[in-house]
Amino acid sequence: MEVDFNQPISHVIRAARRRRQLSQYSLARELATVSGRPTITRDLVARWERGHQIPRLGTRQWLAVVLQVPQERLDIAAAAARRRSRLGHAVVTENAPASPGPARRAQGTPALLPVFRSRVQAGILAATLLNPDRSFSLTELAEHAGSSLASVDKENKLLEKAGILTSRREGTIRLMRAAGDRGPLVGPLTELMRLTYGVPQVVGEEFGCVPGVARIVVGGVWADRFAGIAGPSPESIELLIAAQPGKNLDSRALTTAGRRTEQRLKRPVHFSVVPLEQEIDTLKIPRQRPGHPVVEVAPIRPRVVPQIAGVELDGQDVVRRLMRTGQLELVSGPAASSQPFLQLASKHAAAAEHLTDASPDSAFVLLAKAAQLIGSALLAQQGIRASASAPDHVIGTVVAAQFGHQFAQVEMLRQRSRELDAPTSRDSHVVPAEAKTYLGTVRSLLAATAEIMPKLGLFS
Repeated sequence: MEVDFNQPISHVIRAARRRRQLSQYSLARELATVSGRPTITRDLVARWERGHQIPRLGTRQWLAVVLQVPQERLDIAAAAARRRSRLGHAVVTENAPASPGPARRAQGTPALLPVFRSRVQAGILAATLLNPDRSFSLTELAEHAGSSLASVDKENKLLEKAGILTSRREGTIRLMRAAGDRGPLVGPLTELMRLTYGVPQVVGEEFGCVPGVARIVVGGVWADRFAGIAGPSPESIELLIAAQPGKNLDSRALTTAGRRTEQRLKRPVHFSVVPLEQEIDTLKIPRQRPGHPVVEVAPIRPRVVPQIAGVELDGQDVVRRLMRTGQLELVSGPAASSQPFLQLASKHAAAAEHLTDASPDSAFVLLAKAAQLIGSALLAQQGIRASASAPDHVIGTVVAAQFGHQFAQVEMLRQRSRELDAPTSRDSHVVPAEAKTYLGTVRSLLAATAEIMPKLGLFS
C-alpha cells in the first residue's frame, strides 16, 4: 500500500480508530490497559485527533498494537505532523519543508514576520488584536498559536506588562484580550498582524460568506512564508476555492469577497474556482509552483449570510473617505452580525422605560448607548465597523450620511450624553419629559432600522 508522507498522525489515528469501530473512550481504555498507563484518557486521544498533540515514540508503539497499524506508518505520520505549521484557521497541508528547523518551531523566529521572536507570540497577537471585541482563555490561545499552555502563559505576561493585552478572571479561568485603552502601539501592530498572520482570518471570513464554498487553499509566496521558508514578503495572495458538489458559486459574491479581501489585506488577490474533489490539484492555484507548500484555510461562516447586492447609499463617499483615513475598517464573519447590536439596543430601551421617572439621567445614558448600538448594527450589516483609533462621532456621522436626517439623532444623543458626564455643569441633568421624548426617538430608530436592514448588502 502506498504511504502518504504528508498525512499527519491525527488523520491516521482517527481513520484507524473508526476502522476498528472504537470510540475515543474505548481507544483510551484499551491503551491504558495494555500500556499500564492510566493517564491515557479520552481527552488525550481527542488532542491527538485534533492535531494539538503528537503521541511520543513509546505511546506510538502501543497505538500500533491497539489500532493494528504498522508502527513505521505512525512514525512517518508523526514526522508529517511536526512539519505542519498550524495557526488559528490555517494549517500547512501539502509540501511542508522536510525538516522543521528553527524557523518553524513554535519558539523559533517566524519567516512570515521575522520581527517577532516566536510563532507563539505572533499567534497570540493575531488572535487578540484581530478580534478586539473578544476575550480568549489560555487554552484557546494555545490552540490558536499551536503551542503549550506554559509558553502561551509566558508570552501573555510579557504582552500584558507592555500594555498590549489585558486580563481578567471569571472564576478559575483567566481571559485575555486586546488592551481597551488602545495605546499608541496597538493600532500599528494590529495593521501589521492583519497584513501577515491575519491573511487566513480575512480570507476565511470574506470567502466564507459566499454560499457553497467548501474549501479554501492558499499558495504562492505567502504559503512559503507561513510554512517557514525564508524570503521576501508576498506581493499578492493566491487562492484556490473549492465549491460544493453541484453548486455554482455566485460570481458577484466571489467578486465582492475578492474585492473586500484586497481592501483589507492591501494587496492583489488572485483566485480560481474548482469543483470539490478528495484530492485537489493545488497547481490550479494561480502562480503556484510544483513542490511548494499549500495552506488550507477554514471558511468562517457568518451568523447570517449577508446580501451581496444591496441598496445604493448616498453616503458611500463618506464611508470611503473614512476608510482611507483609517477611521472605518471592513469586517466579516461573526463580527459582521447586526442582530447582537440590535438585541442589546432593545434591552437598553426597555430598561430606560422603567427609569424615565425614577432616574431620568440614567435612562438617558441607556438611550444614548442604544442609539450608538443601532448605528453599529447598520454598519455591521454592511461589513463595516469603527476602527480602534476612530473618534466617538464616527458612527453617528456615517449613519446620518447614509440613511438621512433621522439618524442624525444618533450623534445628537451621544453629544447630550457627554454633558451628563460633567456633574458640575448646568446641563448635567435630564428631566423625565426629556427622557420620555428620546425614548420615543430610539424606538423610531429601531423601527426604521428594521425596515432598512433587509435591503443592505456588504460594502465593497
